[in-house]
Amino acid sequence: MDTGLQLLIESLLLGGFYSFMAVGFALIWGVLNILNLAYGSYIILGAYLSLFLFRYAGLDPILSIPVSFATGFLFGILVQKLIFNRAMKLEPFMVLIISFGLDVLISNALNLLFKADVRSINVSYGGDSFLLGEVIISKVKLLVFVLSLLLTFALYLFLNRTWTGKAIRAVALDRDGAMLVGINPSQIFLITAGLGTAISFSSGNLYGILQGFTPFDGGLLTVKVFLISILGGLGRIESAVAGGFLLAFIEIFSSFYMGEGWKLFVALAVMVGVLIFRPRGLLGSKYYGEAQ
Repeated sequence: MDTGLQLLIESLLLGGFYSFMAVGFALIWGVLNILNLAYGSYIILGAYLSLFLFRYAGLDPILSIPVSFATGFLFGILVQKLIFNRAMKLEPFMVLIISFGLDVLISNALNLLFKADVRSINVSYGGDSFLLGEVIISKVKLLVFVLSLLLTFALYLFLNRTWTGKAIRAVALDRDGAMLVGINPSQIFLITAGLGTAISFSSGNLYGILQGFTPFDGGLLTVKVFLISILGGLGRIESAVAGGFLLAFIEIFSSFYMGEGWKLFVALAVMVGVLIFRPRGLLGSKYYGEAQ
């Protein structure tokens, strides 16, 4: 077996998922200027919702993605309306504290409901794989990779081809200017928060079939989406994709050659380097809607 090629394929498959997982976080951060520390717990909420639908409604996690998306969209709008609309008027540090409190609330609520046991969504095809030359490819990882890219591309089309998507970019670039052409920033904030949260819930479905999860996994996932956003930048969908693939390559190769415990250290070291030499990330712009 060609070890290098196997690691490369594993990195690509993981990178596709990371890209989709992080794009909602980057969207919220880039448009609303909110660094939501509860985002990782949103992903875990989606994973538990997917598990519930799988066990009690017989819905495959892939088929229940529309349910998770709709639930996440409504949840994101509700949280934005009740909490973050008020928080956005405060100092940025207070917004961080509020989102951290929301993260603790969600993780502990999940712990009360489901306990801290590791849960997993055991789909029938979870252990299947096939050979492509000398490379072993997991069917579930390939499925997650394809779906992640398709959903990310759908978001790209939405932001660049629809009126609402263009309004989101306009508000991110210049709120006052957007208001002059009839765009209501408050409504766009709600839609953006709902969309970003819907993406997190949907990625929870995919996360749940990739590996086991507990109520307290959200913190690590938030660190990962933060790293991806810093590495790729906040400017475009392509930024999250670039950051997602870069983090996946760092994790896979550093884990194999240096040990599992080194992957976060290496990722953070690369992030520091990016911040020093390219503060906006590899492909980032200052604002989400900034002209390229």
